[in-house]
Amino acid sequence: MIGINDLKNRIESTLNALEQKQRSSQEAIVDNFIVKYMVVQSAIQSGKPKEEILKEARILLGSARGYLETSSNYEQEFLKEMSKTEKLIKQLKE
Repeated sequence: MIGINDLKNRIESTLNALEQKQRSSQEAIVDNFIVKYMVVQSAIQSGKPKEEILKEARILLGSARGYLETSSNYEQEFLKEMSKTEKLIKQLKE
């Protein structure tokens, strides 16, 4: 069964991919994604209840798709990681 610890690990992987992307591109939108992911990471680390963490995590949903409105390169690693995170959030909400 998936849980908040799985989300924690997924957030960390996604943040790593986003930070790599930011080092190579310096795009402001990537900075915004990093901030959003760090908010959710902080909620997890502070020990908030699952419901509150998932409420915070809603800000991440649709981010990968939103980025694709600025770029046609959908084969980027950070987008794959963001998509995996969004999928996990949706599963945790069920």
